[in-house]
Amino acid sequence: MNDICDESHLISRRMLMAGGAMLGAAMAMPGMAAAAPIAREEGIPTDAAARIAITRRMRMRADAGPVFWWFRGRNYAQQGANLIPMCDMIFGALMDVRPTADGGLVISQYELAFRTALDSGVRAEKLLNPITGTMVDVPFAPVGPTKVVYNADNVLQLPPTIGGSKFSVEHVPELFFRIGDTVCFQTHSRARAETAGQNDRVLNDMSMICSPAAEALDPKRAFVSATAYGTDVTDYARWWKMPAGLGTQTLRSAGMKVARYADMPEDWRAMVAKADPAMAADPMGVLTRAATTYRN
Repeated sequence: MNDICDESHLISRRMLMAGGAMLGAAMAMPGMAAAAPIAREEGIPTDAAARIAITRRMRMRADAGPVFWWFRGRNYAQQGANLIPMCDMIFGALMDVRPTADGGLVISQYELAFRTALDSGVRAEKLLNPITGTMVDVPFAPVGPTKVVYNADNVLQLPPTIGGSKFSVEHVPELFFRIGDTVCFQTHSRARAETAGQNDRVLNDMSMICSPAAEALDPKRAFVSATAYGTDVTDYARWWKMPAGLGTQTLRSAGMKVARYADMPEDWRAMVAKADPAMAADPMGVLTRAATTYRN
C-alpha cells in the first residue's frame, strides 16, 4: 500500500494530536477518566475536564488565535528490524483555533512538508529510492485547508471526506507522565485513508508532547510552550514507487509549537516563499483558499 505524499503527516499530525477520543471512538478512556493518582503522574490532575484542558493548552491553545507547529525528521524504510534511511523532511502546520460556546473547538488548518536528500537541507524535487535504486519524483502536495470540530468532551468530528478521501481514525487514550519539572503525554492514533482508485493507506501516529509543568498545570494560561517527539509507522508513500512486500515507512521527528509564523524555522519559511509566494506574504490567508485535493 503506497501513497502520493510521505506521511499523512497527516491527515494531519496536528489533527491527530489535537483531540481526545476520535470519531465514533467515544469510549471509556482510562487515560482521561478520573482515577487514583499513579506514580508516573505525580501532581497531574486525574479528572477528565482538567486533563482535556491540559492537553488543549499543550497541543493547541485554550483561547482564540493562531497556532503553528513544525517538525524535522528522517524517513526510513523498515524491513523487519532493519531501518534504511530514505530522506529528511521539514514540516509546518498553521492553524486558527476558535473555542465554541458549548466548550468545543473549531480548528482550521493548513499543512506543508518538504523533503530533502539526507543531510542536504535543500528541497528535493527528485530522490533516490534506496531499495529499488531508482530516482523518483517528489510531489508538492499541501494538505488543506481543513476544518475540524471538537466537542466539549474533546471528541473529534471529522468531515465526511477530506480533499475527496475518506478517513477512519482510532485513538488510544493518552498516557501522562511527570518528569521532573516537565509534564508529558503520549499519544497514538491510527488512521485509514480511503481514496478512490488507490490502495487504502494505514498510518500510525505516535507522539510524546512535553511542556514545562509550571505552564501546563496553570489553568490561567491559554497557550503554553511545547515540544514534541514523533514516530510514524505507515505504508509507503505512493510516489516512492515501492514494490509490494518491501516493508513499511517509518518517520522519526522532533518539533515545537510556536505562536507566530516568524518563529517557524527559517529554512522552512524560505522553502514556502519559493514554492508559494502568496502564502509567504499572507500565511493565514491560506485558510480562506479552496481545499486542495487530498494526495497523501
